[in-house]
Amino acid sequence: MATLTASMPMAPTEVFACFKKLVVAYDFSPHADTALDYALDLATKQNSEIILVHVQGPSDEAIPAGEEAEATHKVIPDLRERLEQKAYHSRKLGVDTRWLLRAGSPAEGLALMVADLQPHVLFLGAYGNNRLDRKVLGSTAEALLRTLPCPVVTIGPKAVKKNFDPNQPEKVICPIDFPDDVHERLKIISGVAKALCADVELVHAVDVCHEHSLPHNATDIQFEFDLLVEWLQREGVATQSTLLYGAPEHVISERAQAVNAHYIMFGLHQNGPFSSYSRKSLVAKVIKHAPCAIFTFAQSAGGQSLSIEVAPT
Repeated sequence: MATLTASMPMAPTEVFACFKKLVVAYDFSPHADTALDYALDLATKQNSEIILVHVQGPSDEAIPAGEEAEATHKVIPDLRERLEQKAYHSRKLGVDTRWLLRAGSPAEGLALMVADLQPHVLFLGAYGNNRLDRKVLGSTAEALLRTLPCPVVTIGPKAVKKNFDPNQPEKVICPIDFPDDVHERLKIISGVAKALCADVELVHAVDVCHEHSLPHNATDIQFEFDLLVEWLQREGVATQSTLLYGAPEHVISERAQAVNAHYIMFGLHQNGPFSSYSRKSLVAKVIKHAPCAIFTFAQSAGGQSLSIEVAPT
C-alpha cells in the first residue's frame, strides 16, 4: 500500500478537465441511445461539440449478391438520413452536433476515427445490436478500451440514463486500490468531478473470500482513505469514502445503485502500450453489472493521458 503522507500536496490547485469534443459511437442500438444521452448531459455542462460516428461493417446488412449494388444504393442514404435525424434532435437541445459515416470493421473504424478526430471522450455501448445475449463484454468495446488514448465512457447491458434533479450534484463512484500513481489519479478525478459538477465517493472493495484478503486491516485502509479525501476536499471537490466487503464487481455496482451514481470511474493500469484490461478484469465485470456508465481513463508511466489543465490558486 502506498504511503501518502509525505508527498501529498498542501497548496490547493484548480484542476479541471477539458471535454469540448465528444465522439459517440452510434449503431442505432438502445445502448447507443443511452451513450448519446450521457454525451448530451456532458455537452450541456461543457458547451461541447458532439460527433456521431457510425461505422458500417460488412455484416451489418444481409444483401444477396445479385442485389448488392441496388441495396447498397438504398441503405447508405437511409443511414445518412437516420444519422441526420439524430443530429438534428441534439441540435434542437442546443448542442452543436454533426455526424460521420464510415465503412469497415467497427473496432478498427472507430480507432481510426479517434486518431483523426482526437476527441476528449469517446462514448459507446459495450453491447451493440445482436449482442444482448453475449456472456462477455462486447468485442468492439473490449478492443477499444485496450488501446485508445482518450477516456472512454462505456454503457453496459444494465446501464440506464436516469432523470436526475438538475439542482443536485451528480455522483461519481471511484474504486481505488492505492496504486503507485494514486496522486496523478486524484488530479484526474478532481478534474472530471469539476467538469461534471459532481460529488465523489472513493470506494475500496475488500473481497473477504479472496486468499490475500486482509479485512482486519480496514483501519489502516481507512487512514489512507482519509488522506485522499482530504486532498480532494482541498481541491474543492465534495468527497467521502466507503469501505465495501464482498466480490468487488458486485459490491461496487450495488453501491452505485444505492447512491444513484451517474458514473463509476476507473483508471486503467498500464502495461507498455496496452492496459491490463481484459475480459477477466474488474473493469469488464463491473461494466456487465453496473446500473450506470463506466468512465475509464488510461494512465501512462510518464503522467496522466487525460487532457487536464492545472492552475495554481
